Amino acid sequence: MSIRYALALLPLGLTTACAPQTPQEQQAEQIREEADKRGDAIEAEARDRSAQMEAQAAALENQAGTSQSFDAQRLQVQADALKKQAELIEQQADAHAKAVRDAGQAQSSAVLAK
Repeated sequence: MSIRYALALLPLGLTTACAPQTPQEQQAEQIREEADKRGDAIEAEARDRSAQMEAQAAALENQAGTSQSFDAQRLQVQADALKKQAELIEQQADAHAKAVRDAGQAQSSAVLAK
């Protein structure tokens, strides 16, 4: 494509990009934005919970130290369990957030299809 041709098409692209949205397009955009916000909130809450659990696990590991006593081994098992739970919480939140975003996209598409 020549530069002149591209420059000639530029104003056309700008006018369509700046054209006012139809009510359906506005509604669809709002649905997508709300779904994204809900997904972000789900992920943020999971990250916070996960971080708390990781901190608890670190505290248990510090408490266990390098000792090989049964008490230290139990603390290490608890720390490992907390780490695994934190990982699962994040995986579950990622899946839930994706489902929320996908549902928002589907609703948005349905609005535009009318």
